[in-house]
Amino acid sequence: MITTTTQSKFSLAIAFMTIMICFAANSVITRYLVLGNYVPPFILTVIRFVSGLVMLQIITSLMPRTFQKNGVKSFHILGAFFLGIYAFSISYGYAFISAAAGVLIFYTFVVITMTSLSVIKEKEKLTPRLIIGQLLGILGVLIITFSGIQSVTLFGAFLMAATGVSWGLYSWHGRKFANPFSYTYNSFLIFGAIALTLFFIGYFSSGKSLWENISLGNFGLALCLGMISTALSYVLWHRVIKKIKTFQGGMVQLIVPVLAASMGILFLKEEVTSALITGGMLVLVGIFLNT
Repeated sequence: MITTTTQSKFSLAIAFMTIMICFAANSVITRYLVLGNYVPPFILTVIRFVSGLVMLQIITSLMPRTFQKNGVKSFHILGAFFLGIYAFSISYGYAFISAAAGVLIFYTFVVITMTSLSVIKEKEKLTPRLIIGQLLGILGVLIITFSGIQSVTLFGAFLMAATGVSWGLYSWHGRKFANPFSYTYNSFLIFGAIALTLFFIGYFSSGKSLWENISLGNFGLALCLGMISTALSYVLWHRVIKKIKTFQGGMVQLIVPVLAASMGILFLKEEVTSALITGGMLVLVGIFLNT
């Protein structure tokens, strides 16, 4: 007989796996569109989060009782700030680093940030295991960054580190809200409005069409990135992150670097070097030790 607790754990596992696949797809799609100059990083960021906001509005209109949103409050601004740093850092970062290397650096700093907040803010015990895990993750990042991998630059590594820190802060800040959907919606609303304003300023000041080189297919892929693998996965993420501890929220994302690196190598034909494998293994062990 399947108990309610067993069903709940199974549902949570399915939710996490869905989220992790979407998160991995975010990195690979972004790298593909930016690296090939199919969509400029700034335009991709605008499309991603404005279309994401549209998707959030659709689901709250279709299911208002399930997905309720409150008015924008001052504390939503901080979440939008973290989201904005993440959004621009990841879009520009993948122009300077491969998806495989970038996602490993990204999630190293997600785990470092969320574990640090768990210790500082939630009084989790800082054990030798956690310390070793953090150090191994940092060592792995250093190997990936400074081993001469052709597709990895110092600037790209810096941007991916900023991506990881800001995403960790965004996730941690969202745990404070009783209504996680409202937090997601309002942070998208604030950042989306700012990004759209900046877009129109750039559009009218440059006198050039910012869309002239974007094909319909790549535009559709950017919409998928924003509406599906970003907006819907974020809604689900902020609902389940409240059911676990902060450092566990960083740890469960261990699967994302594996998925994204594999997808980058498979679909983007990215190089596989001994430095990437060594650094990647250290990163994964470091994340694992943060359980």
